[in-house]
Formats: sequence, structure tokens, C-alpha cells
Amino acid sequence: MDVRKVECQTLVIGAGTAGIEAYKSAVKDGLDCVIVDSGPLGTTAQRSGELPVSLLMSAGQSLHAIENLEECGITFPSKVQADTSNVMVSLRAVRARATSEVLSFMYRIPENKRIRGKAKFIDAHTVVVDDCIEITFNTAVIATGSFPLVTYEQSRLKNILTTNEFFELEKLPKSVAVFGSSKIGLELGQALAYLGVDVAVFGQRKLWTLTDDSILTVAHQMLSSRFNLYVDTFITSMEDEENNGYAIYYIDDRGYENYLHMQSVVAATDRIPNVGGMNLQNIGVKLDRTGCINVDPETLQTTVDNIFAAGDVCHAEHLSSIAMAEGRDAGLNAASFPNLTKRHSQVRVDIVFTDPVLAIAGKTLNEMRDYARATGDTFITTEVKLSQGHFRGLRADGGILSIYTSVKTHKILGAELCAFKGDKIAQLLALAMENELTVDTLAQYSFFNLSAETVITLAAKEAVKRLNKK
Repeated sequence: MDVRKVECQTLVIGAGTAGIEAYKSAVKDGLDCVIVDSGPLGTTAQRSGELPVSLLMSAGQSLHAIENLEECGITFPSKVQADTSNVMVSLRAVRARATSEVLSFMYRIPENKRIRGKAKFIDAHTVVVDDCIEITFNTAVIATGSFPLVTYEQSRLKNILTTNEFFELEKLPKSVAVFGSSKIGLELGQALAYLGVDVAVFGQRKLWTLTDDSILTVAHQMLSSRFNLYVDTFITSMEDEENNGYAIYYIDDRGYENYLHMQSVVAATDRIPNVGGMNLQNIGVKLDRTGCINVDPETLQTTVDNIFAAGDVCHAEHLSSIAMAEGRDAGLNAASFPNLTKRHSQVRVDIVFTDPVLAIAGKTLNEMRDYARATGDTFITTEVKLSQGHFRGLRADGGILSIYTSVKTHKILGAELCAFKGDKIAQLLALAMENELTVDTLAQYSFFNLSAETVITLAAKEAVKRLNKK
């Protein structure tokens, strides 16, 4: 078989969020760039990630809001119910519009610069695509994304769903067991519960990536009041019941064995970097113990100087905003190699859009402990419960915020929270950290009285009070 030969300055492998941004950066100044992709066109975030989950949550929250209007003295003559087949049709229509924008961009790329197939490295300057196209390049960006993890026990079940398949369903099942208390597992579980599905979300002795026990306790209490959430359980057995769903046996936190029958099972435990079959290790590209590509966080270089990586393939933070920024920076550095630009590292913000919102800004409590051991800087934890009158006025009471403040500098270095409108609180805290504001400064700022952001001032004031006693 004849092998077609292609040459380019920069090769981008993967046409998801990170890959597209890398390609845009690389060609901006007229660089000769080729993009290779083997998966379905469109990004994971659009097909089975952030977009469809948020659309489902939006539908669920809208229905939940109507159902809870009685708390405000508003009643309806009959119960409002969701036609879940219409919900899924509407979801896919919005998703299709978003995906079409990506497709239109891809089809504007010259055909000879857009190659379909799976890339395998021969050496640090050569890949072969499906054994029929050989591409030589000066630099490369790996942006192949990730795919859902299905455990061995789950894989034994027939017709188990991942998020790749779930959003293709014609209508929602009557009952669903979601395995994974990750961001997508929690958001999907709550959205389904709001839409009338009988849901059970099983976690692996943790709730997302929260580390602060006070936050974890409140989060578990508040979320489990909205859907069945099991994070202190042990699954003993899962069985197919022919065409009648699945039997799930588990031991609860009291040591009792329980049984659930569910129509569907969704694996939402985690996602795995998509690096299989690329021959990375044989050319010197090192992976960490989780299978992620090791990169220099400042340049996104791998352990092979002329090869870069961006997005889900090099970390567990599956966020399109991060993938876009990394793709852009990796493409820029690949195009200008060996002249590299160091990245501006923004303060981390992670958000789970449940009711209430879970969020992390800056360092977690566990990361603060590591930081303190490494630097000798001590810190205080300031905890504020969202139970004051103004939060009740918002019908948003019951949450909690913890901030972690340096004793030496009085700067906030991290925060964890569980709160309604917690996304706004977390992003403002991150902005404060980015600009190195002290708790002394924040304590002087007065937010509008009936806004969720007032908790920032309350926490800052409490931190100042504690610091002044030291």
C-alpha cells in the first residue's frame, strides 16, 4: 500500500476544544499547520460534557422552581410535569447548533490540512495516520482529550451507559444509578432528580474534590436532601436482570446490606486521558501514574522539547475554559519554538453547578496544609455559615464558606464552599486572590445587602478579628 507523505511546521493531534484553539494559534501568523483527529467531529464539552449537562440541569431547575413556588405563596391548579422526550429533543437541538459552529470552522480548513484518522508516533518528528499517511513536522501539540472510565465491575453489565451514550436517549429512564460523585456525576444526578427520575448517586468515599470536613458535611446534607446520595457505601454486587434493569447490592454506612433495582446505570466515575496506541512512551513522552501526559505548567512542553500537550490529556480538570486557554498557549509555543512564552497562571476556580453550588477557589484545605509544610507559612481557617437574615431573604440559606488566610501576609490563599450562587462567590474570591487583596481590605468592602457575595465580607471580617488576636 502506498503511503502518502505530508510535511508541516506544526502538527495538532485532536480537534476538540484544546486542539482547535491550538490550531488557531499556530496558523495565526501564517504557519503551515496540519490537524489530525480520529473521533466524531465536535468537542466532548458539546457532545457529552458541560453543555448537555448544563442544559439538563437548566430544565430540571426550571421545573424545580415551579414546584417550589408554594413556598412563596403561589399555587397551581394541577401538578406541572416534564415530558422527558421533549426535554431530550430540545437538548439535542441546542447541542446541534453548538456543534455546527465547530464543524463549519473545521470545514474551512483546507482539505489537505485536515486529516481524519488515528495518529501514532514513529519518532519525535514523525507520525503515521492509520498506516497510510506519514506526517513529518517540526513541532506537535497533543490534544486528544479523554474518554469515560468504566470499571471492570461495571463493564460486566449489559448496555451500561456513559455520558457519551446517555444524551442520545430518546427519553429519560424512570430510574438511574449514577456511579461517580464527580462534577458530572453530581450535576447529572441532581438534574435527573429535578426532572422526576428516581436517582441514586454512588461515590467512592468522597464528594467531588472537596477536602474540608466542614464543607463536606454540609454539602452531603444539602445535596442528599435533593437526591439519593451515597458516598459511604460499598457495592457488593451488580447484576443484570435480563431486560428488566439492574440489581445493585450495597452495604450502607451503618453496615447493613441494601438492594436497589434501577432501570439504567450510568458510569460517571472519571475520565481517562486518550493516549492509547500513540506510542508516546517509546519516543520519550512521559506519563504520570494516572496516564496523564507530564507537561511543564509554564510552557506546556512535554518531556520531549518539540512536543506540547493541552487539555484533558494532561490533567484531571475537565473544563472547557482550561482546555481553551491551554490549547491557545500550546499552539502559540509550538508555532514559535524554540522561543517560548511562559503562561500566566490564573488562580484556580472549580465549580459544580448543583443546588447548592460546590466550589473551590485557589488552594483546597489539603493543599494549604502541604503549602504550610513546604513554606513554613502558617494559615487560619475562617468558617462562615450562610444562615443570616439576608440569606433567608434570598431563600438561599443553609450553605457554608471556609477561607484559608496566610497569617504572615493576610492574603486569602484558598477557599472551599457549598452555597447557593456559590459560583459568583468563588469567582470573586479568585479575583481577590489574583489581585492579592488582604482580608483587611475585603473586610472594608460592603456588597449589596441582599447579595450572596456579602458572605465574603463576613468571612474577611471574621478572619481579621482572629488575626488581630494572634
